[in-house]
Amino acid sequence: MRARNSDGSISLLLDYPRAAQALAITEQALRDLVWKNRGPVVTKIGRRRMFALSDLEEFVARHRSPPAPP
Repeated sequence: MRARNSDGSISLLLDYPRAAQALAITEQALRDLVWKNRGPVVTKIGRRRMFALSDLEEFVARHRSPPAPP
């Protein structure tokens, strides 16, 4: 997963709106997951709260269901 800015550069950290978009959920759903300590790891830089791409990928991997047996 690579997040590209409008100028074509790659972002290592995403804010709430972009992280929610990457996870295909609403921003409020992401905020709720984080508030309940069930969401992806949050990286704080000053007052800003961001999400590392690797943490979003790990969050998705943790919540994947195993394939159904044949």
